Amino acid sequence: MNYDLIVAGAGPAGSITAAVVAQAGYRVLVLERDASCRSPCAGYISSTINIELPDGCIIQSRIRKMRTYFPDLSFHDFQLSGFLVDRPSFDMALATKAEDSGAEIRWKSPLIDLAAGGVRFRDGEASGKIIVGADGVFSRVAALLGLERQRVAFCAQYHIRGIELLPEPDTCEIFFDANYAPGGYVWIYPAGKDSAKVGLGITGAGTRSPHEYLDAFVSESPLAERLCGERTGYLTGALPISGLRKRLCYGNILLVGDSAGMADPITGAGINNAMLSGEIAGRAVIDALEDDDMAVLGQYETRADMLLGRPLARSLEKRRKLDCCCTSNEMLQRHLPGLWVTFREYWT
Repeated sequence: MNYDLIVAGAGPAGSITAAVVAQAGYRVLVLERDASCRSPCAGYISSTINIELPDGCIIQSRIRKMRTYFPDLSFHDFQLSGFLVDRPSFDMALATKAEDSGAEIRWKSPLIDLAAGGVRFRDGEASGKIIVGADGVFSRVAALLGLERQRVAFCAQYHIRGIELLPEPDTCEIFFDANYAPGGYVWIYPAGKDSAKVGLGITGAGTRSPHEYLDAFVSESPLAERLCGERTGYLTGALPISGLRKRLCYGNILLVGDSAGMADPITGAGINNAMLSGEIAGRAVIDALEDDDMAVLGQYETRADMLLGRPLARSLEKRRKLDCCCTSNEMLQRHLPGLWVTFREYWT
């Protein structure tokens, strides 16, 4: 099997890369290790992204405000413009768009190795001129390149129905409390009437698992009475918090999305950057194929760094400072405005 592009991973970054290149008439293969799309993140997407949402994507709520709580439950409100999507339907819609554009997707086909001129995957081999690693925080492509494993935050999330939301249904809530989310935070995102995604991320600074911390927050925190509903879903996962990788291009191999460390080290947000990187990578792949010159792929790394390098570097600097405060509510209470994106102090 001969392809112009082989993409490992059918998440947002991989599917968009595949769609862009397939639309230009090139042969594209996507290898996805799972049987379908799944993701542990809440699914918030900022309205600032200049990419249309695919047909079939389910929007669960509009988000116009973020309320950030200090450990003492005093709070700070910030106006937002975004929406919450159902991640499985969102990711599957992007994968379907890639297929409709001409890409071939092989489900339950994890990449095993990088071979000369192509890849080996479960039950097969394929040759490809260009390889894109879009296979997440624990990227097999990055590992085969010999790259250092990224630092991660481990996450757990419930979907809870029949709970009490804030009077403003378009508000998401963020809680900082070292007793429930050391090194990270707890989130509550409205996902429809009387329904929310309640989750948290931790960095390993605590003594319990993400599941145990989440159960403690839902059942023991000051918000426990509000969150006493039917738990209809549970997900776990991880996201990178060590910032943008120093290199994104290795000859004919590119890294995009979480594989490239494009999630924000403080907020964990990564969908917008993943979609952006897929678009940029796809254009660079087309240019390289048209010119028959793999050196052209370097323009992807240059443009991605130009757009994402500075904000992710700032966030990584804040992450290092947050690490010093993460085990103490007293420290969080005092220093949070300089460490969280909705406060003016973060940007000064």
